[in-house]
Amino acid sequence: MKIFCRAFALAVFTLTIGCVVIPDTFDANINITIRHVEEQADDLLDFVEGESTTLEGDVDASNSSSLERAVDYLSPMHVTYAAESSSKNSPRMKQIAGSMKKRYPLVENIKKTGAVGESNRGFLELVKAELITETEKTNELQRIMAAENKDRKALYQEVARINSDQNMTIGTVEKVYAAKRIERAKKGDLIQIPKTGAAFDKFKASKTGKALGDQCKAGAWVKRP
Repeated sequence: MKIFCRAFALAVFTLTIGCVVIPDTFDANINITIRHVEEQADDLLDFVEGESTTLEGDVDASNSSSLERAVDYLSPMHVTYAAESSSKNSPRMKQIAGSMKKRYPLVENIKKTGAVGESNRGFLELVKAELITETEKTNELQRIMAAENKDRKALYQEVARINSDQNMTIGTVEKVYAAKRIERAKKGDLIQIPKTGAAFDKFKASKTGKALGDQCKAGAWVKRP
């Protein structure tokens, strides 16, 4: 009988640990990582847009050994480590940001044509091609878009890579940067409203969403009010 009671108590303890502690810790790590990717995006875009002249220090998670990463994960300080690492930039991110900074004036110019906008996936998109009637200007516009989107794709992949131990996906990074770029859009810029879901609800409740009124529809292209 005593053996049975001990076995039962052990089973209950194991089930409790498995059901409560692990998911809570996992969810906390993910939420903290997303918040720091958002902060990182603000810093990087400030640099690209000329609001700041420097980026934070380098970090490269791939340089740590498997044993070190395992110890970090099991440590009570794991969440703190995740927050610190995801708030910095790798050498690759700095390189991409520098390229985007040089191109930024050109990107702003093609947005002013009214033909190009910021999509809800964090990329430039040709929305109103009919506004560009000259072949030479069309070719130049497409060249700038292609170069910018190539850098953006590489940036999102790099952000996801250095946060891979936190299960950060490229899709999530794209959404974070898309939201930041829409926030930063200038009056009259074309922006694409987020798809139905939490991101759309947040946008609709924002100052911009309220200003759009009936135009605020999931996935719609609109001019920033």
